[in-house]
Amino acid sequence: MNPTISSDTFDTFFAWAPWVVGVAIYLAFYLAKRREVATSKAFATQTTGSQTFACAQCGRRGPRDQMVPQDHGGAVGYKCSNCAQEALAHS
Repeated sequence: MNPTISSDTFDTFFAWAPWVVGVAIYLAFYLAKRREVATSKAFATQTTGSQTFACAQCGRRGPRDQMVPQDHGGAVGYKCSNCAQEALAHS
């Protein structure tokens, strides 16, 4: 007896194999990532719902009205009042 795979079976296997492997990879990543919590360090919300900003120098967090904006060639960074005063004293 000569064990051979028919042409139709061979074609069907290679027609469905990429789809099956793709779905298996997608399912594996979904199961691995579903319990992760997305956090953002730039814009963290407090329980009151207001946005806080981190100081570009020391990392201290606070509301935007207590931060001093610093222009960096088109981008805006924020410094806390202590770091902004130190920067003015050294310049």
